[in-house]
Amino acid sequence: MRYTNFLFIVVALVLPEVECSAQDSLQRKKKEIHFGLGPASYSGDLGNAYSSSSLMVNFGLKLNKEKKLNGNIKVSIGRVTGQELDYTTTDNSGAVATPNTFFKSTFFGLNYEVQYNLIDKDKIKVYLSQGIGFFRFEPQDQSGQSLVDQTDTRPLGETYRNLTIQLPAQIGAKYYLSNDFGVGIQVGFVNPITDHLDNLGVWGNKNGNDNILSIQFQIHVPISF
Repeated sequence: MRYTNFLFIVVALVLPEVECSAQDSLQRKKKEIHFGLGPASYSGDLGNAYSSSSLMVNFGLKLNKEKKLNGNIKVSIGRVTGQELDYTTTDNSGAVATPNTFFKSTFFGLNYEVQYNLIDKDKIKVYLSQGIGFFRFEPQDQSGQSLVDQTDTRPLGETYRNLTIQLPAQIGAKYYLSNDFGVGIQVGFVNPITDHLDNLGVWGNKNGNDNILSIQFQIHVPISF
């Protein structure tokens, strides 16, 4: 009888801990998917920086939703354009060169990023994020023809690949409703590691890589698995 009583006492002490552990496990498994839409603006060799915008969409899966530091897998799809009709340059001999004066480039990105919540409240979160991933782009002329294959728009021997690395960096804010759905805004730079988003490299008039400024209005949907 004393042994049975002892077992009841042990179970009574251990059971709350087990329940808490199970609840913590379920909490850790909470995720969210997000959808974003907004303008993407290009900065490079053609035209003024970030002077024109096109549409960019993204969607992804956020991991460890309740953590202060969490991960996010994201896919981005969009397009950027640039134009400078009076753009001219010269080659090494001093002769006038004929680069493209217009481009439109579709792109696809896949990256993983780490988000750190600067403000981590139940309803409001403000975060910084840094990611790394792949970035594929396809610059085209006014007729929709690929500029990658038009070698006369670049110096002899200058080639490039249209698949590169991206290092997206953002700051964002989210507000969660009572049903755990959320709305938010995110601003940042895609940071592709290329100077050829506009097809211009050596004949470009600006140093450094081309870049994309992104503003995303997002919806966050909770899921559990």
